[in-house]
Amino acid sequence: MKRVVVHLAWALLVQLACAQQPHSNDAAHSHASSSGCDCMEYWNCVMSGGNPYSYCGLTESHVCCFVPVGAQPVGLLPVRPGKARCGHKGRDSGRTGVAEPTEWPWHAAILEKQDDLYVCGASLVDESWVLTAAHCVDSYVVSKAESPLKVRLGEYNVTTNHESLRHEEYGVSAVVAHPRYDNATLIHDVALLRLRHPAKKRPNIDVVCLASHTDWSLNTSCVVTGWGRSTEGAPHSVVLKEVPLPLWNNSNCQVALRKQFGDTYILPESTICAGTEGRDACDGDGGGPLVCERRGQWYQVGIVSYGIGCGRPGTPGVYTRVATYHQWILDTVLRYRRAR
Repeated sequence: MKRVVVHLAWALLVQLACAQQPHSNDAAHSHASSSGCDCMEYWNCVMSGGNPYSYCGLTESHVCCFVPVGAQPVGLLPVRPGKARCGHKGRDSGRTGVAEPTEWPWHAAILEKQDDLYVCGASLVDESWVLTAAHCVDSYVVSKAESPLKVRLGEYNVTTNHESLRHEEYGVSAVVAHPRYDNATLIHDVALLRLRHPAKKRPNIDVVCLASHTDWSLNTSCVVTGWGRSTEGAPHSVVLKEVPLPLWNNSNCQVALRKQFGDTYILPESTICAGTEGRDACDGDGGGPLVCERRGQWYQVGIVSYGIGCGRPGTPGVYTRVATYHQWILDTVLRYRRAR
C-alpha cells in the first residue's frame, strides 16, 4: 500500500520579502528592535546570510533576523526584490509521460549511502531541506553520528553519470518526521531531511513553492513526478517521468476509497486525492511531489503517500496535503537554524 521504492532527494524555499515595522506594538517585534535585529520575511533573512531568531508578529513567515557585519548572500538564489524565486519549471518538449532533464528541478531522490539504494522521492523546498513522506524515512529517524542517507539533486537518467547536467549529492544531518505520524494509518505522513551543506541553484536544481492554502480548483493543472512504475506490472522508470493528474474533492475520494477499505474508512482532512484511470502515482513514486500550477509558478500541493494499485478505474491516489503542514515546515526549519 505504501508507495516506497527501490533506487534514488533535496530542501525548502519559502518565498518572502523584507518588511520592518519600527512602530509596531507587537511584543515580539519590540524584542527584535531592542535586540538590534530586523523584522523581515524568512527567506530574505536566510538569503542575506542572516540568522532567524524568532517570529516577529507581521505574518507567520516574518522573523527576527540578525545579519552579521560582512555577511555574504548565500544559498540557491540572489535576493532580487519583486522577483518570484520558486516553482519555475524548465523546458517542456511536450513528450507524453517523460520529463525533460531540467523540467522539474526540485525533484530529488533519497538514497542509502551504501550501495546507492533508492529509498524514496522528495522535493527541494529550501537550500538546506527536502520534503518527503514520513513512511519513507521513519526507520532512519533514530539519531546517529552519521546518517546512512544522502540526497541526490538534479538527477534525471539513473542509468548514467555522463549527462550534460550532472546530479549533485548531499549528506543528511537530520531526519525530522512529523511528531504525530502514525505508521499504521499513515496519517501525518510528512517528513523533512536537512542537508549537511546548502544546495546551490543550477539549471537542473531549484526549489518548488509550498502551497499554504487549500482552495485548489479541481480544474487546476497538476502533475506528479518520479521514477516509479508507469503501470502495476511495468519496471521502474530509468528517466524521470511525469503524469498529469486531476484533483478530487475529499468527499468523493472517501466514497471511492470506501469501496476498497470498507464503509468505516474515514479519509483524513490532512490528505488530498488525485488521479484517474491509467494516470496515477505508482510503486517507486513514494515521497515525491504532486505540484499544481498557479499564475506561472508551480506549488507543491501533495506528497505521494498511498494508494490501491496504480491507475485503477475510480480509485484515486492519496497524498499528504502540504498546506496542512505549512506552518510545521516553517517551524522546523526555524528551530534548526536557531540551534546552530
